[in-house]
Amino acid sequence: MTPDYAGMAEWYCQAIVQEAVTACRWERLACIRFLHMLQEARKPRSEFIYDPDRVADVCAFGETLPHSKGFEGTIVLEPVQCWWLAAIFGFRERDTGRRWTREVALWVPRKNGKTELAKIVVLYCQNFEGEPGAEGVIIAGSERQADIPFKAIRHTIDEVAELRDWTLAKGTHEEIRFRRHNAVLKLLAGRAPNLDGLNPHVVLAEEVHAQNQDVIGVIKTAQGARLQPLWLGISTAGRNATGPAYDGWKSDQQVLEGKLRADRVFIAMYAADAEDEERRFDPIVVEKLNPLYGVSLNPVSMETEEREARKSEAKLQEYKRTRLNIWSRAAGNLFSVEAWDACGDPKLTLDALRGYPMFVGVDLASHSDLNAACFLICVEEVLYAVFRYWLPERSVRFQDDRYADQFAAWSRAGNLTLTKGSHVHHPTIRNDVLAMVRGHNVAGFAFDQHQADYLMGEVEAEGYAAYIVPKVAKHITYATDDIATRHQDPDRFQHDGNPISSWCAGNVVGFRDSNDNVLPKKEQKGSRQSIDGMDALISANAARLQAEAGNIASGVKVVKPDIYLERGLIGFDA
Repeated sequence: MTPDYAGMAEWYCQAIVQEAVTACRWERLACIRFLHMLQEARKPRSEFIYDPDRVADVCAFGETLPHSKGFEGTIVLEPVQCWWLAAIFGFRERDTGRRWTREVALWVPRKNGKTELAKIVVLYCQNFEGEPGAEGVIIAGSERQADIPFKAIRHTIDEVAELRDWTLAKGTHEEIRFRRHNAVLKLLAGRAPNLDGLNPHVVLAEEVHAQNQDVIGVIKTAQGARLQPLWLGISTAGRNATGPAYDGWKSDQQVLEGKLRADRVFIAMYAADAEDEERRFDPIVVEKLNPLYGVSLNPVSMETEEREARKSEAKLQEYKRTRLNIWSRAAGNLFSVEAWDACGDPKLTLDALRGYPMFVGVDLASHSDLNAACFLICVEEVLYAVFRYWLPERSVRFQDDRYADQFAAWSRAGNLTLTKGSHVHHPTIRNDVLAMVRGHNVAGFAFDQHQADYLMGEVEAEGYAAYIVPKVAKHITYATDDIATRHQDPDRFQHDGNPISSWCAGNVVGFRDSNDNVLPKKEQKGSRQSIDGMDALISANAARLQAEAGNIASGVKVVKPDIYLERGLIGFDA
C-alpha cells in the first residue's frame, strides 16, 4: 500500500503552523503559503490544481533510491521532505497538467538532506516528466562542489540496476546519458568559459551563495524554451552579505512575508532571527533551524561543533553560517517590517491634516526605476506620512522575474502610478505632487541632490521653498534615528499602509561609524531592493527637524542650492 505522502505533507505544514512542531519563523511562513496554495487550488477558476497522485509518484520513486552515504538501505522520507516534494511536483497547471512550480529556493543549513533531495528531483525530472531530450545541468561555485551531487546521482545509477537498465543510463566523470529518452545530465563548473548551446529542463544550482551570478543569469535564460523547466537552488547562507546572492535571499524573505509575489517559486527557508543568534547553542534553537535534526544531523556531533565554536571566533562564524544560516558580514536592518506594518493605516489621507506644516521628501530615479515622494506632517507628538510612487510602464522591473508580478499587482491596487515610456517622466511626477500639496501648508520640499534640478525648479516656480538634503551620514543620522525610534510606537508614527513602503523599509540597512553616525542604504550597491520610499521619508524628516531647530535658513545641514553657483550669471561667459 502506497503511503499517503500528500497527507503527510499537509499534516506537517498544519503542525508547523499550529506550533505543534518546532520551527523557525521562515519555515512557518512557507507552510502558511503552501496551505494557502492548497486552498487556492480547490477553487474552480484557479490557474492550477493540486494532484496528490503526482506527489505519491515522486515520493515513492525517491524511496526506491539508496542513501548516498551514512545510512544503509533505501531512503525513507521524513514529513518535511514529503512537503518539499509536494510543493515542487503536486501543483499542476489546470489547462495543461504541467508542473506549476518552476523555481525552488531551499535555504537550509548543512547536513539536512540536500543531496538526497537533489538526487530525487534531478533523476525524476529527467526520466519521468515526459520531457524528451531532457537536458540537466549541475552548477556550483567550483567543480569540487558540483561534483558532490553529481557523484551521488552516478552512485545511485551504479547501485540500482533496475533504474539503470530502464533508463539505459551510462555515465562518465562529466556527464550521465539516459538513452531511453535521450536525456543527459552535465556537470559544469560555476565559471565555465562557454555556456552557449544549453537548453536545460532541470538545473541544480548547488550552494547558490558561492556562485557566479552572471553564469546563473545565462543558464536561467537558457531555460526559456522549455515547457516546464525547473530551477532547483539549494544553499546555506553565504560568507558575503554584500554579494548578489544575498539580494536573492532578501527577495525570498519578502516573498514569504507577502511583500513580493512569486507564484511559481517554492521557497523553504531556515534562518535564525536576532533572538535565535543570542541563544545560538540552545538545542531548541538548533533543532528548529535544522529540519532533519536527529535524522541526518547527529545531535552528538553538534556538541563537538559547539565546543570548537566557543574557542575560536572563526569557528563561531562558521558555526553561525552552517548551523543557524546566518550570513557573514551582514549589515543591520534599520527598520523592523513588523513594527512598520503595525504603524500602517490605509484610511490615512492628507485631507484630515490640512493646516498643519507639511514637509515633502522626494527621491527620484536616474533612468527607469522607482520614484518616491513622502508627504510628512507632524501633529503635536505624532508624525503622519503619506507616500506616492511612480514607475515607467516599460521599466526593466517588468523584465525581472523576481519583481514583475509584484509591481504589476501594486499598480492594479493603486499603490503605484505607471508613467509613459521607459524612462522617468518628471512632468507626470510634478503634476501629481503639486496636486497632492494644493491647499496644504507646505513648509518645504526636500530633495536628494541627484536628478532633482527639473522638479526643484518647478516647485520653486509655484512659490514653494526647495532644499537639498545631502545624503551624508552626519547630515541625516538624527532624522534616521528619529524615524527608527518612532516606528516602534504607533502612537508616535503613522503611515498610509502602502505596501511598497513596507518593502522599502525592509531593505534599509546601515553601519554606524566611530561617531555613531549612520547612513541608510541598500544592502549592496546596484541592488534591485529599493529603499526610495525610506529615502524620501528621511529627507522630509531631516527638513522638518532642521526647520524646528531654525537651521534651514542658515544652511547648516539642509542646504538650499545657489542657482548662480550652479549655472553662473546669465549673460557672462564662464
